[in-house]
Amino acid sequence: MRSWLRIGIVGAGALAVMIGPLLTAPASGQEQRRKVMVTNLVPRDGANDDFGKDLAKALRDHINDLATHQAVEEKEVRDVARKYDLDMDELDCVRSLQMSGQLGASIVFCGEYSENRQARTFTLTGVQFAHSSSAPLHIPDKTWPKDDYRIAAQEIAGMFGQFIDRLRRAVFCRDYYNTKEWASAEENCNLVLAQAPDDHQVRLVLAQVYRHTGRLEEAYAEVLRVIELDPLNEGALQLAGWLATTLGMKEEGRAHNAAYLELNPGNANIRMTIAYEIAQAGDPEGAMLLMEEGLEIEPDNTDLLLQHASFAIAAGQTLKVANQPLSAEAGVFYQKGSESYRRAYSVLGGEMSSDHLTQMIAALNDLNLLDRAVELAEQVLETHGEEAGLWYLKGSILNKLDRVNEALLSLDEAEARDPNYPNLKATQVQWLLAADREDEALPAALEAVEKGEQPADVIANLFFAKAASGGLTPRNYEYAIRLIEMAKTFEPELSSRVLGRLDYYLAVSKYQIAYVEQGPQTLQSAQLTLPKFKEVQQLMALPHVIDWLAGAQETQKKTYQQIVDGVVQLIPIQELLIQRGQ
Repeated sequence: MRSWLRIGIVGAGALAVMIGPLLTAPASGQEQRRKVMVTNLVPRDGANDDFGKDLAKALRDHINDLATHQAVEEKEVRDVARKYDLDMDELDCVRSLQMSGQLGASIVFCGEYSENRQARTFTLTGVQFAHSSSAPLHIPDKTWPKDDYRIAAQEIAGMFGQFIDRLRRAVFCRDYYNTKEWASAEENCNLVLAQAPDDHQVRLVLAQVYRHTGRLEEAYAEVLRVIELDPLNEGALQLAGWLATTLGMKEEGRAHNAAYLELNPGNANIRMTIAYEIAQAGDPEGAMLLMEEGLEIEPDNTDLLLQHASFAIAAGQTLKVANQPLSAEAGVFYQKGSESYRRAYSVLGGEMSSDHLTQMIAALNDLNLLDRAVELAEQVLETHGEEAGLWYLKGSILNKLDRVNEALLSLDEAEARDPNYPNLKATQVQWLLAADREDEALPAALEAVEKGEQPADVIANLFFAKAASGGLTPRNYEYAIRLIEMAKTFEPELSSRVLGRLDYYLAVSKYQIAYVEQGPQTLQSAQLTLPKFKEVQQLMALPHVIDWLAGAQETQKKTYQQIVDGVVQLIPIQELLIQRGQ
């Protein structure tokens, strides 16, 4: 067996690596002539080998006349061929490409021919200029008289000039892409593809240009052409997966990613990179499935487990409805994520990052496994006790369990670790109000505003919401007044709109109480309610109340008018009762 077999038969991708980059720029400022390996065309079926040798020699002369290129000398080609026990007439295109790198050539002229002895002609077939990183230039099959090898070489040299111009355009296509000059890149890519529509590498660059200029559907169409031309093109498969997912074609995206990962099934880093990209493109479930395939290969890979957990929970979050329990479908994703976190934590323990630890506990919280979540939080805090966020999360879970005092202590622990942790006091206000501990909530509210955690309007609205639910709706107007006056504690910093609403409902509440109290129509009831009706009248006349009413609902405007009319009638009555009683 001849030793040339040791060279092996390689694919286009491997050839690109072996032969080198497309038209690499010279190392110095001086222009360097690029080498072209011109092989003697291979004679078939006993054809005379002189025609192939003579044509190659004449073509080398034409190439050597160029300022930009030079032909590798025949002796150099012969010497390299001998290393592999090859004769010159055995150098077909595959073997020539494999050898070209050793000669410093990025372009190879190769092919074969047959002879018609009776007609004294030679027919060229499969002749081409092949390049390491661009589509070849195929020379049309043609029959030549025996003595016309010089004419044939001259015609082929002319085609070589067009090929060089195409390669130059391909370089421009890539260079402009690299410098983000999208319009120039697109122009040059299209000029190349007009001559060589099967140049899948240039077509892939064009697809990227379309991607970066927001023309995703055009990019996807181009990258599908690339995959059709080169089904194993990793860059095209990866881009196709991202584009399909971004365009909402999740199944197509997953198919492209699966095809890509078939080429690298055991490479966890590549798998995680692809998964991250498709999750960012809007398919966290697809990312989760990629991780599951990886875990079938490496079930104990903690990186895969952590990523699987993260993507599973992200998939569940897309199905969450605010302030609603998890649906059964969302719960399945959360369960998967929680289990992967558990497995990873059993290996990593305290070495697990705080972000993943937080998400692990939060998953149990969302699954409403609150006791387990608290237990896990306490375990995690033994190794990550300085993480304010973990203390905050523990407090949130304790509050859901109505263990409010413990929850508040957890907030204190969070504040001790990070005094600037966001919304600690504002959260405390919410929890205390929910627990009907308004008097404790007010000092915390003042701190929240002073620290700049939330604007005064937001904090005041927390108290007003409590006033509405616990006072106005059940008609417990004394309670409503108490909470509204707490909200008005922040009056110097409140907006006119918020203050207008507070004073409106304060007037409504006071009016409702006074209206009941004036019922006996005695001296005592009149003395009690007259100042209240006058206060209501003053409140309803305030400019910020009038301004707020302009954007209020019709029922609120109607109530306003009824109260204004009511005090106009009731004030004189109370005054008359007082005058008679005296």
